[in-house]
Amino acid sequence: MINAQYLQQQQDILNSVEFTDLTNPMYEDRRRRKSTILEDKQAISNMRIRRRAQNRASQRAFRERKEKHVQQLEQELGTLEAKHHDLQKSHSNLGEANDKLKQEVEQLRSEIRTLKTVGDGSSVLGSSPVSNDFDPFEQDGLFDAAGDFAF
Repeated sequence: MINAQYLQQQQDILNSVEFTDLTNPMYEDRRRRKSTILEDKQAISNMRIRRRAQNRASQRAFRERKEKHVQQLEQELGTLEAKHHDLQKSHSNLGEANDKLKQEVEQLRSEIRTLKTVGDGSSVLGSSPVSNDFDPFEQDGLFDAAGDFAF
């Protein structure tokens, strides 16, 4: 109960304090007059109250700025996670397509070797003879001897 009364008194004092610019020449008499000890103590008390209120306002503003920044970072994180997921999916799909193409290349190489081993020189596909030294994959320079890409 006493604490609530004290807080109310402090708030009343804070609300009743007049903020006057004493650097204005109009208030020169206030600047030059001698103050009493009681006035000094009251002025110091009022300054402390104002300073505390200013500190609370500054802290509140900082917390609000910090919260806004955290929200922006969380939103950016969500966007980046979605992009990462899409890239992983694309990478997986491209890897599967690459594996299928490698299998197809190996199958075609196997067929070419089979055609090269035909003993009489006639092609299984037609009547034209197949040259034993022809390999279309060796001519384009994209593959090495093991059948892998030569990049």
